[in-house]
Amino acid sequence: MSSSRPSAASKESFASLFEQSEGAGKQRRRQYHTGETVEVTVVAIAREAVFADLGGKQEGMFERVALADGDGNLRVTVGSRISAVVSGVDAGTGQVRLTPVVVRASDDGDGGTSLAVSAPAAGGAPLLVEGARVKGKVTGVERYGVFVQIAGTSGRSGRGLVPTAETATPRSADLKKHFTVGQDVEAKILNVDESGKIRLSISALRVDEERGQFESYAKGERSGGGNDKGAKPAPRNFGTLGDLLAKKVKR
Repeated sequence: MSSSRPSAASKESFASLFEQSEGAGKQRRRQYHTGETVEVTVVAIAREAVFADLGGKQEGMFERVALADGDGNLRVTVGSRISAVVSGVDAGTGQVRLTPVVVRASDDGDGGTSLAVSAPAAGGAPLLVEGARVKGKVTGVERYGVFVQIAGTSGRSGRGLVPTAETATPRSADLKKHFTVGQDVEAKILNVDESGKIRLSISALRVDEERGQFESYAKGERSGGGNDKGAKPAPRNFGTLGDLLAKKVKR
């Protein structure tokens, strides 16, 4: 009759397998280095800090002020995606400190129209917020679009392109007749891709302005403001968007 007891060799194999499985269960903490670029997701917001998931059960920390606008309003919520740079790692705790570079637009596409130049990011550059309104100067005019250097930035990292279709000019228009190098412009940040290329839009900004004007007017009408003797006359020439919205309100 053969014995059911495991041999010494079997015991060693079991021990080895156990150590390997235990080691696999413990995910190694990745070592981050100052200056490294990371893509993170906000997981918690505290009074003075914002915490983000770095993956591998690790979290990074932003100073809350770095993600707030000039009025102190936070630009992010739990779930927001942020491109950031590692600004430091605590030698004792391993806590990764982060500096935001780009705040990605929310999935519903609502990025707002506030200025995105209040919070400095890496290298002293302003925080770029997808969907935000920015000022800048034209640095180049090409057949396919207009290059704009966003105020507060320098170099390629802060230079965006307004594609021809987003310049709010007539189709087939000569862009050099509408824009000149050094001209001040305002635009909306449509997106910033993983490589840092910034896509801007002047036409989207104008649509936002028209929508805001009409909504303010419609709100005044609903509150009875249209019956006041001192009320301002209804704004005209909203364009196609305004006309469509006006019809809906009248219904």
